[in-house]
Amino acid sequence: MGCHGGCGILVHISNGRAVKLEGDPDCPNNEGKLCPKGRAGLDLLYHPDRLKYPLKRVGSRGEGKWQRISWDQALDEMAEKLMAIRTQYGPWAFAAGDGTKIDEVAWIADLFTFHFGSPNNFGSGRAQCFRPRRLSSVYTYGTYFTPDYLNHPKCVVLWGDQPDVSNHNTILGLKVLRALKNHPILIVIDPRRTNLAAKADVWLRLRPGTDVAVGLAWVHVLLKEELYDGEFVTRWTNGPFLVRSDNGRLLTDEHGQYIVWDTSTGRALPRDCPGIKPALAGSFEVDGISCKPAWQLLMERVENYSPERVAEIAWVKAEDLRKAARLYATTKPACVGWGVGIDQSISSHQNARAICILQSITGNLDIPGGNVNPIPGHRGVSTAVSRAVDSLPPGVLEKQLGGDKYRLLAGPYGKLTAHNPSILRAILDQEPYPVKAWLNIGCNPILSWANSKRVYQALKKIELSVVCDLFMTPTTQLGDYVLPAPTYFEKNRLIDHAEINPLGHVATQKVVEPVGEVRDEFEVFGDLLRRCGLDRNWPWQKVEEFYDDLLQESGLTWKKVVEAGGVWDEVRYKKYETDYYRAGGGFKTPTGKVEIYSTHWHKLGYDPLPIYFEPPESPYSAPAVAKEYPFVLTTGGKVPWFFHTQHRQIERLRRRHPFPRVQIHPAAAERLGLQDGDWAWIESPRGKCMQMVQLFDGIDERVVHAEHGWWFPEQEGTEPHLYGVFVSNVNLLTPDDIPFMDIGFGGCMMRGILTKVYKAESPYPLSHNR
Repeated sequence: MGCHGGCGILVHISNGRAVKLEGDPDCPNNEGKLCPKGRAGLDLLYHPDRLKYPLKRVGSRGEGKWQRISWDQALDEMAEKLMAIRTQYGPWAFAAGDGTKIDEVAWIADLFTFHFGSPNNFGSGRAQCFRPRRLSSVYTYGTYFTPDYLNHPKCVVLWGDQPDVSNHNTILGLKVLRALKNHPILIVIDPRRTNLAAKADVWLRLRPGTDVAVGLAWVHVLLKEELYDGEFVTRWTNGPFLVRSDNGRLLTDEHGQYIVWDTSTGRALPRDCPGIKPALAGSFEVDGISCKPAWQLLMERVENYSPERVAEIAWVKAEDLRKAARLYATTKPACVGWGVGIDQSISSHQNARAICILQSITGNLDIPGGNVNPIPGHRGVSTAVSRAVDSLPPGVLEKQLGGDKYRLLAGPYGKLTAHNPSILRAILDQEPYPVKAWLNIGCNPILSWANSKRVYQALKKIELSVVCDLFMTPTTQLGDYVLPAPTYFEKNRLIDHAEINPLGHVATQKVVEPVGEVRDEFEVFGDLLRRCGLDRNWPWQKVEEFYDDLLQESGLTWKKVVEAGGVWDEVRYKKYETDYYRAGGGFKTPTGKVEIYSTHWHKLGYDPLPIYFEPPESPYSAPAVAKEYPFVLTTGGKVPWFFHTQHRQIERLRRRHPFPRVQIHPAAAERLGLQDGDWAWIESPRGKCMQMVQLFDGIDERVVHAEHGWWFPEQEGTEPHLYGVFVSNVNLLTPDDIPFMDIGFGGCMMRGILTKVYKAESPYPLSHNR
């Protein structure tokens, strides 16, 4: 357990006990190699602090008084309390969620929520991890495209991504490193000089939170210098489609056909008319309606994002912006790998859109070495989740928290997840209705969500909190029932990332009996639904039956996947030229084209073209605040020893990285009287935390980087300590107020806020900071 899965391992068993593990040389993802977290798997499995039995709180929250109980007692009592809340307040008074989705059954919280009748599922990432990138891609292309590192790209762009130490969604760093052995052009966009940025042909050291401005500067260069793929733009995007100036909608005829301006006849005609030559630029009048091609609107939008202007916004050189844009546009094939930094700003819904447009207008979609969409031949658990969402009674999805404001995320349009800060407000303020209970599987929100103080207040107030995890954490200490979770050694699982990587299904097989009385989460929460009397659409007793149901359409079964050692999807290219996405070719979008001008976003009231918003708390938007808090904070950069809030109790990993570190430029540190190894406070207008100073000249003097996810399992777990959650937790600084949220997805601004740094008066361990 560590990341999203995907690395094959072989486990050696002696007398029913795992004694050795090694990488599986036959697994195409890792080819026998393992990261430090993977090599520490047995330390996790047999850690003396593992939770082994269900626990019930018998003291006050945070007091640390627990009673060991049986599974029957735990499930009976939880079912009784959940149904009482459901009867009094309605099913939407319950929320359930998870942390990192390690495997397919990590979606169990979503399934349980919807079968319970509530629309309020949640997750640690969702709005600020991957979903803005994925859904922006879906709204642009109709699907998700991933970098094709294995087919010899001649240009690799890493945008807020350090895959050598931070692997996401099984797009493993091994593939990137192999691609780099062929010496492609390497462009890195990152506020810090990462390992790969140090080797890049161009490194754009942007100010945190300015990604969309940088992306639009690239588009500006491509359009001004005509470095785009004109044939692809004209044929496969909606760039030629006419946009009405009166309402911003695409112009259609009486049959609903999209209209372009045909330069050969000087007339407005349906796009599908044979032999036409659509105009990309200009202004036209059709039946008294003033119109412009979507491409013309894009040109007008990027006119204000010249490299010179963006250089001032993003703190990068104009000549570097031009160089990077030209290299990407003229070196084919080129692929873009992007990371979570794109998702954690007030412009997350536009950051990814700008990059999607770059990928499409250069013709780098669905070609070898470009960004590709693997054939999703085997649908995963998301299919079951979609079924469960669709089974909700009419009107329930409209009650999903956050759906009224963040329509790309929640409610009847987003349908993805409830909005985390909105859940907290429903707990604390009972608005727009109360949330009285939640189920939390492997999530540590007091560390991983923005504004940890508000999370703490909600955890103290909620009527019923059930937490399922491997260890006691700051979050479990504030629960009512704590359920022991299995590791990946102790359960059967299906790893399915077919949509985002050329890997179909791989079976992770149970190799040892669980420690203590640990049970499979799938069976546990199925039992809980049955005790609630809500199992009408939950026929499965065992997880293998669930997998057989999911795999039925593909002709596979759990047993067949196990016997095959994995079923890999085929990668085909230029599928938009076939009937794959839609009959007659094209993309799975409303227009059938790559939507440079997003019709879906326009329908929901969002700008259909990317636009840059200056963060509400920056040196430019809040100069008075910047006088006291002069540094721009970025956070979330991974270290290879931990995954988010995990692994802090694994001794061999903590020895390699015992304390959290704040990176600061030596010149800035000298002005503050800080030396390498000092402890320093990092403080924002909302709170402060303490980390150890690391002098680092690979960062702007006006920027600092603080590590996230830090708590100290070796410290006292009871209140007021809670394992040191108020010591080095950077989310004590981050905001979750509406001005600091992306207007589409509702993700919090976890990077780019203003801070100050000063020497700590006492060394670690320090007095608790609440």
